[in-house]
Amino acid sequence: MKKGDYVDVPRFCKVKIEKVFRSRANAAKQKFHEPTHYKGPEYDILGKHTGTNMMKFAAVKRTV
Repeated sequence: MKKGDYVDVPRFCKVKIEKVFRSRANAAKQKFHEPTHYKGPEYDILGKHTGTNMMKFAAVKRTV
């Protein structure tokens, strides 16, 4: 998964990936913590509020 990809997630339909992180801790530092309920094999998708009814989304590498 890379920046600019569009991904179908259950909670928000189709979202655009703005950032890709190697760990959940790095994503949390930049306030990406809203769950999307995405069930991908390698990545979790998290959201961040940027204003009223606006969000950005990031892919976070799932740790084994």
